[in-house]
Amino acid sequence: MFLPDGKHFLYLAANISGPRDRDAIFIGSLGTNEKRFVVKTAANAAFVTSGYFLFYRDKTLFAQRFDSKTFEFTGNPIAVLNDIQYSARISKAVFAASHDGVLVAQSSHGVSISKLVWFDRKGNEVGVVGKPDAYSNVFLAPNGNSVALDKTDTGSQNTDIWTYELQHDGIKRLTFEPAIDAVPVWSPDATKFVFTSNRGLNFDLYLKNANGAQVEKPIVQGGADKYPDDWSRDGKFILYTRGYNLWFLSLPDFKSTLFLKAPSVLKNGQFSPDGKWVAYASNESGTWEIYVTSFPEPRGKWQISSGGGEQPRWRGDGKELFFLSSGAKIMATPVTTGTNFDAGAPVALFQANPCEIVATSEQMIYDVSKDGQRFLINTQVPQAEAHPMSIVLNWPAKLNN
Repeated sequence: MFLPDGKHFLYLAANISGPRDRDAIFIGSLGTNEKRFVVKTAANAAFVTSGYFLFYRDKTLFAQRFDSKTFEFTGNPIAVLNDIQYSARISKAVFAASHDGVLVAQSSHGVSISKLVWFDRKGNEVGVVGKPDAYSNVFLAPNGNSVALDKTDTGSQNTDIWTYELQHDGIKRLTFEPAIDAVPVWSPDATKFVFTSNRGLNFDLYLKNANGAQVEKPIVQGGADKYPDDWSRDGKFILYTRGYNLWFLSLPDFKSTLFLKAPSVLKNGQFSPDGKWVAYASNESGTWEIYVTSFPEPRGKWQISSGGGEQPRWRGDGKELFFLSSGAKIMATPVTTGTNFDAGAPVALFQANPCEIVATSEQMIYDVSKDGQRFLINTQVPQAEAHPMSIVLNWPAKLNN
């Protein structure tokens, strides 16, 4: 954010893939390489013209006198609000302050973020997996026995890969790095999964046994951020997003090949069950829409959605293609695959209430049973369980007393 002179600005420099002890707010200046250390914090900060600098540390929002001309602090930091909501996934503390003395912040105390809910095709709730928690990226195992996801610990803010055994209601943690480990995509035999992690300078791809018996190994590193999308049913290819484009890995040699170059941004690539087609989301029209093209050579292009769409999922027999509309409805499109591809008109099945996606490492908030009859959706908790907001009026005057 800019300081009052309109030239200098505050920014956060953070290492979200490891220890956070070097994270800090700095001051930069337009047209120069100026860089001034301000304060250690792993989140956003703010300056208000009453002369206070606001910053987050250890779940607490502090205020300290700050001269916006000399860039120096005076006095000691004073706690303004405690137990502030914070997301390490995006290095964001949930607060904002106006120049006229109004402060608003969100509490993090004792509130879960989402829950995994089964719905039928009419939108009726037919089951729940586990307890409410901070879930993201839902991937059902091909055999239907397990679901892999990533879960953020609300205390340490560490994000790791977990699996649920659906028949026995058992949960297992599979990664233990301080980095963000996310987007676990199953192998077709459900013995392995590929996932992304930012334990290096970028989000890279790693491979791990689903039973946790061996340490994960890197399979694609360097360059732009990479997120796994799908693993072909014959086990020969892994589809992934690299930067704005879709790539695939050929197994067992793990050779990377550019599949589809983006006219804008591509994501959410999904193999058809027969492996001859790929559905994906693109914002080339100005809004996210679902398209299909052939694989491994992208010949032809079919637009599936017309009013917005993301996160395509195929039915197990390839006769339907599901996606999430721009209004968060679960849509179903009849399709014909094989030598040729054809698609009918999408039909809305029901209105979902998915958990909001806030980070690029959050890719898929739902999955579909193999027969296309049930949908496991990472669902927002009811409004009554939402995080309360605190509003403080004229808070600088209270600090001066």
